[in-house]
Amino acid sequence: MSKSFLRLSIISRILLQSHQIDAFASRQPNSQKICFSQRRMAASLTSSWEPGTEILSLDSSVLSTSSEDSPQLAKDVDYAEAILKAWTSDADERTAKQTSTCSHIEYKCNNKDETSLYGCIYRRSQLTEDNESSVPGLILFHTGAGPQDMFLRWKADSLVNDKELFPNGCVVLIADIIGDREGWAWSDRTRYDSVRKSILIPDENGERNELKCRVQAAIDTLSAQPGVDAGQIAALGFCMGGHPILELARMSVPSVKVLVTYHGVFDGVDRLSHVSGIENKSSNSDDEVTTSKPNVLVCTGEDDPFVGKQDLALATAMFNDIGCNCRVMEFEKTRHGFTNPAQDYNPSDAFAFNEDSYSKSWSATRDLLKKAFKVNK
Repeated sequence: MSKSFLRLSIISRILLQSHQIDAFASRQPNSQKICFSQRRMAASLTSSWEPGTEILSLDSSVLSTSSEDSPQLAKDVDYAEAILKAWTSDADERTAKQTSTCSHIEYKCNNKDETSLYGCIYRRSQLTEDNESSVPGLILFHTGAGPQDMFLRWKADSLVNDKELFPNGCVVLIADIIGDREGWAWSDRTRYDSVRKSILIPDENGERNELKCRVQAAIDTLSAQPGVDAGQIAALGFCMGGHPILELARMSVPSVKVLVTYHGVFDGVDRLSHVSGIENKSSNSDDEVTTSKPNVLVCTGEDDPFVGKQDLALATAMFNDIGCNCRVMEFEKTRHGFTNPAQDYNPSDAFAFNEDSYSKSWSATRDLLKKAFKVNK
């Protein structure tokens, strides 16, 4: 695989400061592209586009280590091999030859430090930057492993190639909440804990402005991508990703239609300020889809020690108070990380892959996305 696929270009360290730059000035797939967010004018740079499945050609030992040229994408060899196996099987089952293309992207958070965030954009290979059609945009919020996680690359590739769900394609942003370019979250847990606290602990007013800023940067960056319908956005969050999903609901972004969490954690939700929404209490029905507020799906395991019953109840109540149509799927005999087959190699008994729970949660997600984006209607 070419080094450019996993390398963040040196030039991407220099973010141009300008008030007006055409987001679509450069549309060639293999050129450096500069785009600015629609709301925050936060500059971002993408590296060259590469095949989205080229990771599958790498050895697991390479994927589980970092170097000057590439980030660490897996906890260890077992983790890498488990994802490679699942991803390969997924790709082999596709009815037609479909491929994705991806590019690293560095974008700025509009805070006082202008924090750099390091994501990855996936799109269908046939959906070039010159394509004039508007397609939905999806954001994937990472777990405690950080954004440099090959599990998220697999899910992004699967989504953009889902022709039943997205007949015309979609664009996926793997967002970064912690500012991790090289994959340090896999090994430096002290640093991770420190960054996590600085982002997630509410201030004296019950607000998480740093998290809100990073979430908004993800929304703006995805919305600025060529071909994305900025009014048709969905976000999926895994584990720690439950927090940005809840924050997105609190922010009431009109363009966000669907929010989903998988084994999402909501610790500290009791310290958040109250947010009132429209008088539209959830029926908890999988048949009802609202249009004025996000449709929320919370997928969790009954045996997940990281998702407390009180935290879950408070988060669900907050979704409902905001006016979201919130549905909770709680799976029996299901532990943390149930969507990830690599969790079967986790030495902690708190984690385990559950194929049945994963299948049901993913099916429910696809159904919700179809209804919200009016697929086949």
